[in-house]
Amino acid sequence: MNETPLVMRHIGQLVTMNGGATFSEAFAVINNAALVVEGGNIVWMGPDEELPANVEGVELDVLGALVTPGLVDAHTHLIYAGDRSYEVRLRAQGKSYMEILAAGGGILSTVRNTRQASDERLLQETRRRLSRALLAGTTTVEVKSGYDLTADGEIRLLKLIRQLGQEGPWRIVPTALAAHAVPPEFSGRSQDFLHYLEAEYLPHVSDLARVVDIFCEPGVFSVAESRAYLRAAQRQGLSIKLHVDELADGGGGSLAAELGADSADHCAFTSQEAFQAMAHRGVTAVILPGTARYLNHGHMADARAMIEAGGWLAIGSDGNPGSSPTDSLSALMPWAASWLRMTPEEVWTAVTRGGARALKEESRGRLAPGLPADLVVWDADHYNFPVYYYGSPLVKEVYVSGRRVAVHHSEVI
Repeated sequence: MNETPLVMRHIGQLVTMNGGATFSEAFAVINNAALVVEGGNIVWMGPDEELPANVEGVELDVLGALVTPGLVDAHTHLIYAGDRSYEVRLRAQGKSYMEILAAGGGILSTVRNTRQASDERLLQETRRRLSRALLAGTTTVEVKSGYDLTADGEIRLLKLIRQLGQEGPWRIVPTALAAHAVPPEFSGRSQDFLHYLEAEYLPHVSDLARVVDIFCEPGVFSVAESRAYLRAAQRQGLSIKLHVDELADGGGGSLAAELGADSADHCAFTSQEAFQAMAHRGVTAVILPGTARYLNHGHMADARAMIEAGGWLAIGSDGNPGSSPTDSLSALMPWAASWLRMTPEEVWTAVTRGGARALKEESRGRLAPGLPADLVVWDADHYNFPVYYYGSPLVKEVYVSGRRVAVHHSEVI
């Protein structure tokens, strides 16, 4: 952490996300602002003209730029080996996600590559993805396991995720997703696979991850199977979240509400009634618009239903090799506004404080004295612009705990 205080001045707009306690009230902004960072945390922020005269430190003039909290990506699968770029051709031929999976492709091909990869290869490839995410403004990122599908292999992935988190500068929140798909060894025996994980995997998770996830989807793990597995995780003292209703309304959103999950993710086909139940139980809906568009199934999550139900919403990248090959949460912000009919204020809330709420990382995704100085300086002077303008990198600088960790060089040579 910085020993010398950092004094950031002449901020055109400082988005603090430090408004009210609900999703609709959370957005807040200070115009013509300044802030002071010491010991990795914000110690003062407010209008620039009110900056205390006795403040000392390294002064940084951002020349009217927009400054926001670091983005919080609440849903990624960034640890895996290889890619699936060959699937572009299969989709052009009309093959669906489930058809590719049934033919041994999709996630199963990534599982084969990941099982065969050395620790060092997995670390190197994942570091590159995390570095690209950081350059795009993401400072806190959930990383799921899920591309080995054996108890020992999934524990290996969680240990590698822990190592990457210790390296930093990013903050990683690990999630245990061994129940991502049914592996070839258990083909046609999904319940047997979950029983195997309950016995051989769940007892060893708590030292490596706080949360267990499952892909609750027709054709993968049923609602009944998911309920039994997640209750077993809860008996181990673990929190839970679910992949739900990505390809059909299979009842996963309602199950998330029933079990009091931290979040229900995807929600492309989740009903209004399920959103209302989730909002009532405090379950955050993590919506992944890039995935729905990339799979081209023509169905977007009803973000407005969750907002109008009074619930919390997050936007995640779903960075993964098959259905959302990206590291950039910020790249999805314009599309969240367009496809999900969200206002700029709602988009900013969803990629900062909403993501932090989904991950139970409440000190992230907002700015206030005493909180970590995770900041993004944008090539923009108004918070509307990054939600409007797409295709070009708009992040200028990224700070984690007050330390500059990424700079985008935009010079044309």
